[in-house]
Amino acid sequence: MKILVSAFKPFYKSINNYSSEVLEYITGVDKVILDVVYDECFKELSKKYNLDEYDYVISLGEARSRNVLTIEVEAHNIASCSIADNAGIIKKDEKIISDGLDVLNTKVNLDNIANYIELSHDAGKFVCNNIYYHLLHNYPTKSLFIHIPECNNDIKMYQEYAKVINKIILDLESVLWNI
Repeated sequence: MKILVSAFKPFYKSINNYSSEVLEYITGVDKVILDVVYDECFKELSKKYNLDEYDYVISLGEARSRNVLTIEVEAHNIASCSIADNAGIIKKDEKIISDGLDVLNTKVNLDNIANYIELSHDAGKFVCNNIYYHLLHNYPTKSLFIHIPECNNDIKMYQEYAKVINKIILDLESVLWNI
């Protein structure tokens, strides 16, 4: 099975991004760290990798306001945030894809995974939601987004979250092979 996992570079006033810190401890996958730039992160991902060759594409992002690891069930066709991305772009209530649906849901079977990780229906309106919307628009049956909560720059927390994500990957593998 072939899986690609992406994470993000630091943005705004942060010196790191928890998603890329956790990515270090994820095993057996192709990895990429993307810049925090609307639309460009998906373009960069698509240029560097042939996403059609992957069984799953998992994106990681940070959500420092959360206290638990969450899988996003859906992405919304809206970009709107008061802080700029790493290119200095601020978006206010803009559609990600002009003729796209308002909400896209992952078609990945989350039944086993939902037993040990919280599901979320709010990927935000910043770059995390943006890349997830693009992924779901193009690859709904193999795209997931996982938000990493506050880690307090604790290596043990990075490792614990990576353990859960590695378990998710194993569960996805078993679902794929049992079809």
